[in-house]
Amino acid sequence: MAIPSSEAILHFIWKYKFFNPLGLRTFEGETLQIIATGIHNMDAGPDFHQSKIKIGETIWAGNVEIHLKSSDWLKHRHDVDKAYDNVILHVVWENDVEIKRTDQTTIPVLELKNIIDKRIIENYDQLRQNNYWIPCENQLPNVDNFIKQQTLDRMMMERLEDKANIINEIYQLNKGNLEDTFYIALAKSFGFKVNSLPLEILAKQLPQNILAKHKNNPLQIEALFFGVSGLLDRKFDDDYPNQLKVEFDFLKKKYQLNSLEASLWKFSKTRPDNFPTIRLSQFAALVIKSSHLFSKIIDIKKQSDYVKLFKGLTINNYWEKHFLFDKEVNKKSVNLGKSSIEIILINAIAPLLFFYGKQIGDKQFIDRALEVLENINPESNIITKGFKERGLSAQNSFDSQAVIHLKKNYCDQKKCLNCVIGLKILSA
Repeated sequence: MAIPSSEAILHFIWKYKFFNPLGLRTFEGETLQIIATGIHNMDAGPDFHQSKIKIGETIWAGNVEIHLKSSDWLKHRHDVDKAYDNVILHVVWENDVEIKRTDQTTIPVLELKNIIDKRIIENYDQLRQNNYWIPCENQLPNVDNFIKQQTLDRMMMERLEDKANIINEIYQLNKGNLEDTFYIALAKSFGFKVNSLPLEILAKQLPQNILAKHKNNPLQIEALFFGVSGLLDRKFDDDYPNQLKVEFDFLKKKYQLNSLEASLWKFSKTRPDNFPTIRLSQFAALVIKSSHLFSKIIDIKKQSDYVKLFKGLTINNYWEKHFLFDKEVNKKSVNLGKSSIEIILINAIAPLLFFYGKQIGDKQFIDRALEVLENINPESNIITKGFKERGLSAQNSFDSQAVIHLKKNYCDQKKCLNCVIGLKILSA
């Protein structure tokens, strides 16, 4: 059998003991019993820690190192690294040279090439070397639905953990202030990916304590948002932007505010309804409508109430006939549509509830985050369509978010050994 294409498959074989554990012998001929394979180490140092084996009549506890060939030990310079002196077993595909510790004692070897099912290697190499949209697309339709759902559950939790980590960075910068954390995270979500970064920066430069002082003056709230955005830094013909400019000139001096570069905002290749001018006006309307947003969110228990919070915002009527300053067009609605509200629920509300639940150790908020996702129809995009064509359909946004995470973080990187579906295919 040809040597495997990657050392990772040997880690997998050792970790899950995909070989007959009975009657094992070291390359030197001594009986070998695996008591514990150990903890897989993803950092520098030996591959598995806290392993426990019995060789002959002696029980050994320590580390296990894995290589395709035993000579890789020398290539990797482990022979001069005392961190590897506690290796109790060298697991290799092929033992081509005797390996010793720095004190010149020989390290016992388990050679795998003659004791494992060759189909595991063949399946792995097939997954790793093909150029399909997802490595397992030929096998995916035959995978049990329970395994598929188990995979989606794990992917969604990972995705929420990733988003919670991003929120935690904002939380730390705001010294544990949940209201400010929520305000910035929500502002970021109003950027709808293409303008999420400038809206996040804007929220950081325009703190809530300033906005709170002007809640009773909608024009000043709008002036603050558009002024800090940098989109007022030019001459205008229309009265509305000129009014905003006058208000902001006063407020800028009063609070010593700085404006962003207008070039940060992306208008090209963006639908007019998603222009930053429209999203800024909508976010300003939300701030005017609602105080203590975070407290309101955590008190809500019904999905319909989340929708009501963002539905029917009172946007300045200037935007009923404009997408841009000084350019009148025929349009009817300036409110957030159903799909836009769902995106905010997916990208802001659910992650914030999840983060809050973890932060205070209350599972009800984690469950509520999952319920938010389960009550939204699945997203329709190239990834969800691609998985549906290959036998994995998203039933709701929980599933669609999960397959997005699966595709980007596992399939595209061919991390089949870290995927429940991949493990099932390899062990079949």
